Amino acid sequence: MKTVNVRDFGAKGDGATLDTLSIQNAIDSCEAGDTLLLGGKGIFLCGTLRLKSDIKVVIEKGSELCGSRNLDHYYANGFYHNEMVDTISLIYALDCQNIEICGGGKIQMNGDAFVNFDAWCPNETPREEMIREYEEQTVVGPETKVTRPSQPIFFNNCKNIHIHDLYVFNSPCWTFTFSNSQDILFEKCYVDNHNRIANNDGVHFTASKNIVVRDCTFLCGDDCFAATCITNENGVCENIEVYNCLMSSRSAAIRFGHLYSVIRNVNVHDIKILPSNRGISIFSGDGGIVENVTLKNIDCNTFIHAGGWWGKGEGFVICAKDKKGTIKNVTMENCSFTEENPSLIAGTDGNVCCVNLVSCKLSKREGSTHPYFRNKLDLQPNVPRLQPFNFEEGQTIYVDGAKNVFLNGTKLI
Repeated sequence: MKTVNVRDFGAKGDGATLDTLSIQNAIDSCEAGDTLLLGGKGIFLCGTLRLKSDIKVVIEKGSELCGSRNLDHYYANGFYHNEMVDTISLIYALDCQNIEICGGGKIQMNGDAFVNFDAWCPNETPREEMIREYEEQTVVGPETKVTRPSQPIFFNNCKNIHIHDLYVFNSPCWTFTFSNSQDILFEKCYVDNHNRIANNDGVHFTASKNIVVRDCTFLCGDDCFAATCITNENGVCENIEVYNCLMSSRSAAIRFGHLYSVIRNVNVHDIKILPSNRGISIFSGDGGIVENVTLKNIDCNTFIHAGGWWGKGEGFVICAKDKKGTIKNVTMENCSFTEENPSLIAGTDGNVCCVNLVSCKLSKREGSTHPYFRNKLDLQPNVPRLQPFNFEEGQTIYVDGAKNVFLNGTKLI
């Protein structure tokens, strides 16, 4: 076992020279058990890098791995992504095992280079209508999606992955993605993304299992933590623990499920959620199942961020409305939700069942954006667009089409 210094392979680390080839040559030279070192307090500018099994990547404190702002410096790695199509990454590993990335340094992804901050997202309501409906709220919405590194740090069919002690920032899309992978420990990382860039999830697990995320901070435009099966519709995402994290998002801080996904055996506890569009999202449809979810000691605040983001200030949303999906066995204990719009539990013919809130507190607040979205029911992505609804004064939870729902010992439906 030896330490392989990228500088010995010609990497300059001066922030101007493209060091991709030098770093890749250093990676390729590594043998099982070796450590790849980016050190010497430099900025290593690069495009796509391919990792291999049985190595440790150390980005020392004072050093930075910096993704190029030129898309020509990246390439598609060949994995077909059901949502993103081409998988274009800064760092990726396919069919690998025993990889560690750590060191106290930084990974800069230059996400702002791949969006148009002067244009409105074409998938949302036309700008003219938004101006009439929401007035000045148009100016802070999600930005136009253009070609970009779609999965900046991507693992597929990998096992025994350990990511820790990194500051990662300015991602153009899903920051860390683990697809069809297992035995993952993600800890002591600070993910700091631009809050106007859509899809820049902090960490996203799809069809993966045996996952621990702990002691992290996530500040994201999109979901901070997500577990789905987007990359494998026949997969299962299971055995997940998330704890002792600070989160803030313009979408959902915590998200489980996305239509067809199968998610099970989830334990989330000791989480602080700073003002987010949604606190917790649990969705199912198209035959998907979310089951056996426990959330404990969650302190959540919501704020309606203007624009086309999913969520309108709900503390939590549990939704299988109008879809052939199931959500069952969800327990929340000792959770506090300070929310701008009521939390939602919405199903069809009881396909959401056995939801138990124990020692939970829900309270209303109204921020500056509240008047623009008052009495708007948001069940996206299951039900497109906002639905008008007359909430009762002071209402903190709305339940429809579910069964066996309890709030602090009282059966709601």
